Amino acid sequence: MVSDPARVDDVVSGLLRESVDAREFDIVCSEYETCIVPAAVLAEAFGLAGIPITTAVALRDKMVQKNLVRSAGIPVAECRTVVSATDLAIADGDSPFVVKPLAGSCSQLTYSVRDGESLERAKSAIASSGQHGPWLVEEFMAGDELHFDGVVRHGEVRFLGISRYLQNVIDIRNGGLVGSVTVDPTTSASLYEQALELTTGSLEALGHTDGVFHLEVFEHEGRLAFSECAGRIGGGMVYETTQAKFGVDLYDEWARAVLGLPSAISAGRSDTSPYGWVQLIAHPGRVTSMPDSDDLRAYRGVVAVQGNLRVGDTVPDVSAASHLRAARVVMRGEDENGLADDMRGLAAWFSDQVKVAS
Repeated sequence: MVSDPARVDDVVSGLLRESVDAREFDIVCSEYETCIVPAAVLAEAFGLAGIPITTAVALRDKMVQKNLVRSAGIPVAECRTVVSATDLAIADGDSPFVVKPLAGSCSQLTYSVRDGESLERAKSAIASSGQHGPWLVEEFMAGDELHFDGVVRHGEVRFLGISRYLQNVIDIRNGGLVGSVTVDPTTSASLYEQALELTTGSLEALGHTDGVFHLEVFEHEGRLAFSECAGRIGGGMVYETTQAKFGVDLYDEWARAVLGLPSAISAGRSDTSPYGWVQLIAHPGRVTSMPDSDDLRAYRGVVAVQGNLRVGDTVPDVSAASHLRAARVVMRGEDENGLADDMRGLAAWFSDQVKVAS
């Protein structure tokens, strides 16, 4: 037992307290994002197999990864760092921009700055968080946000699945929905060709040759630009929709890569129907009544439900991070646009049905 598994000194202390010799293990690894770098450090320190430290850092530090990807000739936002929130300012040609933690996740403490008012909101929120810098300041990227999820083995992308977000994730600040719809490789062959080229080049630049990945991009006027890449399985219900649409078990593939076992991916397997997931939200407050899992499963197109809150629980401020929700579901549809509309409809219905006390 350790207080923080993401801190190397906590992990080493825990091992020594329990008289565990790390050299008795073959591999040090983690699929949990904040533990990827500590696992790489411990693997190298004890001479065990694991992700190289430079790759682990590149999969976490957004400034490092953007510099590497840019050097490989892949389109990516211009960026810089500031030490403190008080250093944030709108310079000539600098607006709009986005400020975020260098190694953050779930869009926490991520803000779009377009004018003096939004700048002050961002500075105030960051200062009140108590979190220390430095902070990444990057060019605001126009276009729609997509995520690529897949498997890379020995430097070759063995599987790539594309999904389109219902809204760009940063829109949670304005009440936006978090969710996405899978994109079919047959009907969107050109997009998949572009995606494979960008993904292959990005992973090579980051040195990520074996494992799984969750890569986010922007699509604008038919062109793709790199946003971020993590060496883990995507959040939300990416695992479930990937398995339903493409028949790929990302956790199994991650374990196979860690153990050096062959991939179990079958070429060409794909359900022609689109799948999507959406996080259901409600107004902040204590829940007095809400639809249960059976109510959600009865809604047209719903194939899986994950509850998060129950009557008596408190709905958090879901604009604070993209993983906060009252519940989430996987849905299946006839076509991608229709499914996206159904998901928005379910989210609106759910929000209306939840009753909260202030």
